[in-house]
Amino acid sequence: MPISITLRFLLRSLLVFLLSAPIIVLLLSVQIVPSVPAGEVLNPEEISRIEQLLLKTAPRSPGIASLQNIQLSAEELNLILRYGLNLMNLSPAWAAQLSIEEEALSAKLSFDLLGESFPLYLNIGSTFVGTNQVLKMHEISVGHIRLPDRLVEIGWEMFRNNLNQSTPALNDLDHLFDNVDSIEIEDSQMNVGLLWDPILISRISDQAQQLFVSPEDRDRIVSYYELINEFVTTISADVRAISLNTLFVPLFTEARERSLNDSDPIAENRALLQALAIYVNDDGLSQLIGNDMAATVQSAKFIEVRLQRRQDLAQHVVSIAAITASAGAEFAELLSTTKEAYDARYRSGFSFSDLTANSVGVTLASYSIMNRQSALEMQKRMTNLQTESDYMPEVGGSRDGISESDFNAIYNDRNSSEYRQRLLEIQSFIDSRPLFQGLK
Repeated sequence: MPISITLRFLLRSLLVFLLSAPIIVLLLSVQIVPSVPAGEVLNPEEISRIEQLLLKTAPRSPGIASLQNIQLSAEELNLILRYGLNLMNLSPAWAAQLSIEEEALSAKLSFDLLGESFPLYLNIGSTFVGTNQVLKMHEISVGHIRLPDRLVEIGWEMFRNNLNQSTPALNDLDHLFDNVDSIEIEDSQMNVGLLWDPILISRISDQAQQLFVSPEDRDRIVSYYELINEFVTTISADVRAISLNTLFVPLFTEARERSLNDSDPIAENRALLQALAIYVNDDGLSQLIGNDMAATVQSAKFIEVRLQRRQDLAQHVVSIAAITASAGAEFAELLSTTKEAYDARYRSGFSFSDLTANSVGVTLASYSIMNRQSALEMQKRMTNLQTESDYMPEVGGSRDGISESDFNAIYNDRNSSEYRQRLLEIQSFIDSRPLFQGLK
């Protein structure tokens, strides 16, 4: 065969290989069977288990720096992972599973590429080993392709280095990694020693909230915050406190006017509740919109806001309502019950009054963002509020300040039929309020 013909043949073969390489890689990367089956919806017992895990890992004094020792089994890690995927609406398209073998943490991730159209999955597997203070990625595979260890090592180092050179949010995440005092993987569980820095944790929490606030929502939040300021500055200086209704009515009146002028009623209600929670709790606006934007907004004159003559009830209602509007009812309810369990163990005790106020906040926000029709109906009803009892049951007779031991003696635990019956009674009282009647 002449050299020119041979050369053309080799070049043609090389060209065919180069053109087909991406297809070959794709075929080797994707599979028709997921390495991790789609996770099921968490049942009440599993939700309760997550509450206990949060309670177990929370520091006794969150405002004080301390060394926290966290121990989690593979089963517990997977439970938290499933909850996280559900919370972020990634399930069932995404599924993940962790396992602990010897001194390594193995992770599997499956992504459904085409949904119900055709079974095609991107399966990713990786292994982490504890090295000094960090988990180090040891290997990673995509489908049938195993990436070279050196490439994985370079990629992991680039990821960590980029944290230091990127946004403040990622920079703080890198500081959190540095606060890991020790990591041990043994006996089917992972042990983590973490230096709890309340200031750093607060910053990361604020930045996490900001990730879910769009630029349009930030403008809306500022607008409602400024509207609150305009309203409270008209109140006499000798007034020490106002009813939550005093702010609910004008704010929802404004939201309704904007919605009738082609604004999104769900977005208006969400921003309204977020701005109101910032004001009622006397928090910094920067935790939702960032320091730069907050610096351009005048701080609102603060007047204590109450519900049934109690500041804490007003704070519970608007705080949980804001969380429901931004992160969903499921997450808000988890925070609500975990907070009461935490109080029962470390602070003033379990409070059914607080739990009732939280449930009111969840209910109010859920109807306010359920869909366009429901959002508009809630705006209409909120502009016509007459009394606090329109939405808040009287809690004066509720038993509060229950210690953990007394709670367990009465209700056994939060999975008991007695406790669940108590929750159903509270929700029934709320549903019977004029504001919520006829909405289901």
